[in-house]
Amino acid sequence: MNNNTTKPIQEESPQPQEASKRERKGNRIDGKIRIIRFIILSSILYFITDAIGRWFLPESDSVPGLFSALIWTLCFITGAIQFYLWRKIKQVWLKWAVAIIYIAAFAALIGWGGFYRYGGSALIGYKFSVTLMPAWGFLIEATFTSFLRWYGNLIKRIFHLESINSIIFMLFMLIPVALVVMLFIGGYKLSGSLSQKGADIQQYIDEGEVNHNTDRREPVRQYDRLFNDLNDTQLEAAIRNGLSSPITKEQAETDRRLVKIEPNQFYDIDKLTHSVPYLVPKAAKLLEDMGRAFQDSLFNRGYNRNHRFTVTSVLRTEETVRQLRRTNVNSTENSCHCYGTTFDISYFTYTTSKVGKAASVDKMRQILYQVAYDMQRQARCYVKYEKQQTCLHITVR
Repeated sequence: MNNNTTKPIQEESPQPQEASKRERKGNRIDGKIRIIRFIILSSILYFITDAIGRWFLPESDSVPGLFSALIWTLCFITGAIQFYLWRKIKQVWLKWAVAIIYIAAFAALIGWGGFYRYGGSALIGYKFSVTLMPAWGFLIEATFTSFLRWYGNLIKRIFHLESINSIIFMLFMLIPVALVVMLFIGGYKLSGSLSQKGADIQQYIDEGEVNHNTDRREPVRQYDRLFNDLNDTQLEAAIRNGLSSPITKEQAETDRRLVKIEPNQFYDIDKLTHSVPYLVPKAAKLLEDMGRAFQDSLFNRGYNRNHRFTVTSVLRTEETVRQLRRTNVNSTENSCHCYGTTFDISYFTYTTSKVGKAASVDKMRQILYQVAYDMQRQARCYVKYEKQQTCLHITVR
């Protein structure tokens, strides 16, 4: 009798394959969850940056579409670096050292790319918010999980909950989300509330001071009649306060009674063809005071101080007088300009800055007239309105 028995063939257990499938499925789910968390982090960064930035926007301005697209891109790049790379660093000190380096490198990189020059002063507050955007991301990534764990445990202790499936737990966990949503909505409603601060920051950067003054109409005066001090009167003051007699150009350069005037923060000097840039100290002080008063007056009307009038004629030497008489038969040898006490200021030529609020030529001309009028009333100078030469002929008293 054959005792050989056929052993049943045992099929391989499907458990390892199923476990492998479950593992792959779990990895795919985890990958999708990470992508969702990355998108949420980047979106939160954008909304926080945009909400804070809009607080600085003037009500009449809006964020350009290209600018918004750039901010979205920067937020997603930063979010990816923070979520996929930074959070994997285990050592705390190294983690925050990398965060600080990234924040500094981020600001330097967007500055190098021309980000801070885009959009002018209206976007200064928005740019500041973008600069701090990586900091918000690092703080969120570092504290969000710990905050949720602490907040969830707090709710469970307060309400003595056994499970997180409780409706009470879920409702209270939605409170932080609701607060964040209200913050974003409030940020948009407060659009422009800090716009003046943003403008002040930009003005301080450009001009070194903040100006809240407003413009006003200048008094209407007939300056061509008020500035009618006769040449004889001015010549008498020139002889009394200036050089004893005309001198040469070489003498002017070494004469200790004269000071050289040069373009500075208060006035410009035109290309002098028939005079040299020298005045007696009293006249030089008058010219500087007029330049300072000119800028102060513009500042008091809301304009920046970076405006300068132009000096077109100063000291005439023996050589320049002879040259002038060849081209102008009406010129006189005994001019007030020969004594270092007299200068001409154009009422048509001015220098303005490219930054800050600039005044029109008409406004600057009215301010120049007002300054000369005040100096004339203070008995500091004589003024003649020169229509053909389009200048004010001024002699110190």
